[in-house]
Parts: sequence; C-alpha cells; structure tokens
Amino acid sequence: MRSYFSVCALVAVLSGCGGGGGGSAVLPPEKTASELAQICSVDNILSGDASTAIQKGTLADERNWIKAYLQERYFWYKDIPAVNAADARYNLSSGTAWQNFANSVTHYFYDQLNPKYTASGAAVDKFSFFTDTYSWSQFAQGEALGYGWLLSEQGSGSSRRIWVSHVYAVNQAGFATQAGLKRGDEIMGVDGLAVNVAANSTAVDRALSPSVAGTHQFEVRRLGQTSTEKVSLTASTAVLPQAEHKVVTDSQGVKWGYLLFNAHVDSAQAPLLAALSDFKRQQIDQLVVDLRYNGGGYLALASAVAYGVAGPVRTQGKTFEMVRHSDKRSSENESLPFYSADLNGKAVESLSLPRIYVLTTAQTCSASESIINGLRGVDVDVVQIGGTTCGKPYGFVPQDNCGITYAAMEFEGVNNKEQGGYADGFVPQCAVSDDLSHALGDPGEAMFATAIARYRGLDCTSVAASRALGSTGLSGLGNGARKLLRPEWQNGKILSRARHGA
Repeated sequence: MRSYFSVCALVAVLSGCGGGGGGSAVLPPEKTASELAQICSVDNILSGDASTAIQKGTLADERNWIKAYLQERYFWYKDIPAVNAADARYNLSSGTAWQNFANSVTHYFYDQLNPKYTASGAAVDKFSFFTDTYSWSQFAQGEALGYGWLLSEQGSGSSRRIWVSHVYAVNQAGFATQAGLKRGDEIMGVDGLAVNVAANSTAVDRALSPSVAGTHQFEVRRLGQTSTEKVSLTASTAVLPQAEHKVVTDSQGVKWGYLLFNAHVDSAQAPLLAALSDFKRQQIDQLVVDLRYNGGGYLALASAVAYGVAGPVRTQGKTFEMVRHSDKRSSENESLPFYSADLNGKAVESLSLPRIYVLTTAQTCSASESIINGLRGVDVDVVQIGGTTCGKPYGFVPQDNCGITYAAMEFEGVNNKEQGGYADGFVPQCAVSDDLSHALGDPGEAMFATAIARYRGLDCTSVAASRALGSTGLSGLGNGARKLLRPEWQNGKILSRARHGA
C-alpha cells in the first residue's frame, strides 16, 4: 500500500486522468507552510505514516500546503505557472477516494514546477518529486525491498531487454547472490510472462520492482549461454551495502584501488571508510571511483568522500560546495567544507591523491556529480570515463507532510572556484559503454581498462585504447543505451541529516 502511492501517483501525471468536481479552497495569503502542515485529507491513506500530530482535513488543505511550500522554498518560484485549484484536474472524482486524492495531488504538484527548458532542450526541472515517506525513509537508510540486485533495461515492447547490472553481496534467503546470478545475466521472463511482450509489461514490472514481499520465478539466460533456466527469487527488505572495494595490481605493477559507490546513504558509510583505510594501508598508486550507478543522496557524504581523495592540505579552508538558494532565501546560502568525518562523526582516512579516475553513466547524478565538481574546484585531476552524467547541480531538503515526502529543488551548487551550472551533465574525456560482459572491478571491464590505458598515456581514440573499451565484449548484450530500473526520485542531492551542525 505504501509504495503504491510512489509508483501509481507518479504515473498518473504522465498518463492523464479524467473526472471532475470537488472543492476549490484558495490559499489564504497569510498562511505559511508551517501553519498549514499536517492538516491531512481523510482520503490520504498515507497520513498515518506521518511522525507528527495530524489534524483531519481535506484535499484542499493539502493543496494549500503544497502551494505555500513551493512559493516559500522552490528555487524557481518566479517560474511557477498559475494554476486554478478549482480545475477538475485537481479535484478528480472518477476513481476511489484514495485514487482521486493521489492523482489530484500529483497533478497539482507537478503542474506548478518550472516549465522552461535549457539551451540543449532539456527540462530545467526534471528532478523535483514526491514519494511516500516510508519509501523515502527506507532509501535514506540504504534499505530496499527487492532481490538484492540492480537491473538495466534497453528498448521497449518487442525489443525490450533486461540484464542484471550488479548483484549486492547480501547473503539473504531468496536473493540474487544465493541464486548465483551475476552481472550480464539476462532476464527473459517473469512468472511465465516474457519481458518483451508489451501486454505483459505491467505484471512484469510489478514483479521486477515489487511493492510487497513475495516469491517469483524468473527465466534467466546466463551470460555467454544460449539456453535459459528457471530461478526462484524471494523479494524481501534488506540493507544493501552501497560501497565495495578491491585492490588490483596491473601488468606493469601499478597498484589500483577500485571503489564501487552506488548511493550516498547511511549504509554506504562503513564500507566507504573501510575502503579508504584499506587503500591507505596498501599504499595504492592510482584510484578508480566507480559512480556509474550512483544517483546521489546526502551531500555531506559526498564531501567526506572528496576529502578522503584530496586530503587535508589541498582542502584546508576550501569550499566543497557553495549552496545557493533563490533571491528570496539568499540569507540561507552556505558554504559546505570538505568534511573530514562521515555523517556519524567517524574520521575519514585521507589519500591525498592529485588525480583520480571516475567512471560515469547517465545514471551518475546529483551528489555524485558534486564529487567530480568539488574535486575539480581544488585542482584534483578528475579523469572521467564512461558516459555523460545526468546533469543535476540542484538539491533539496526533504519536507514531510501527511505521510508524503516532497522534494522540490531548493538550491544550486557551485565549487570552490564557483564553477557549476552543469545542467547538461559532465562529458567524459573517454566515452565508454557499460560493459556487462565483465564483472565490476575487473581490470578487463571496459571502463576500468580504459582508465588503465589512459594512465599509460594512450589516447581514447587510439587503436590500443579502443581495444580497451571492450567493444567486442558487448556482443549479445545490446548496442544501444541502457538505463537502470529504479525510481527517478532516487537521484538526489540532499541537505538534511547531512548538514553537520545544522
């Protein structure tokens, strides 16, 4: 029930809804968001998840809070389109009471976001969102309901293909690890339904991204095989370790530290600190930070990772990211330093490296991009390999109201040199596809191999470098762009718990 809202309500705004009727209360101009908070519609089945006392109210009350919240905190408040609360679009009555509420609120929130586009044709605000507070809390802690994997998708309808991109090292009954699934394995069907049949897409998606615990049977084609096999997996909730590391010595004796970092959340902290400590103990020569699947999270954790890379001398007295709000809230602008401790106050080991290699895709977003930008602001040579990042220099402080967590973009970030504005993403020096034919951390994997080639002075377009791209390893794995099967709202730059001392 809880995650239903986060999926279905967001879908509603894309598909459109019919119906009409309902009240049309106008926001009293003297009311602030804090005064309107936690006055919840009786039709909002999520309001019982709210942590503070709740006053029973109406759809109009929750709309009023949304309007006040956006007017007070939204970075582009001057660009909010005028909407009429009395419009049938915001007072739907064609479904159940809950459906009417969820779809009405969805329309009302998204219709007030900045409608403008960048020079490249991308939406200025493609990031603001809301979801149920329960799901948000799980994400922030690093918990997830699922099978302990990350999936990538390519195409749609009859051309749809789905692969395992990463399997978390979680030894939990029914999880992908126990089933022996690996990166590059292809999901052909779920519960007897082929993934490449359009009519099956709803049922397939529900099984792939479950909202409730349960067991499903997957038809899997292992990497390099032509036949398929049946694999039974059980969806359950687990804390996923969002960072992994290893040390690899290449053929020329160079010792490489490899850090896979998937999300800036609580469960990443312990393995991140362990990785940096191990890298220092083993005296690595070069460092690869793999952010290809990292959609962001706590900004202060990004700062701590950047400190661990750059060290105290290079970062002393320097700004990791300057947080800039709209002109309405300029007094709240603040300079975030390079934090030498994690979110729990544990010291971060520093490597003091002049250069790192960062692996990216279009799924590298927000707080992950802040690592790149922040390090460049203190003259660390960041060699980017992979794909262009998502382009999100904006961030937010999550706001909870009536069991719903809202995240309208509130600020933009610039580095110590006041560089920012990367709404079209960071472009890599070497463009490399995500190579599913090799394990992550394998020096033969396309992006990692290219980092090694780049270190040896090879140009990205040279024959030797192109061989390192692993193009032949992509046979049978699709040649077009792939995207992760995860909610877009998990791409974020968050100021909240991450604000040390705030």
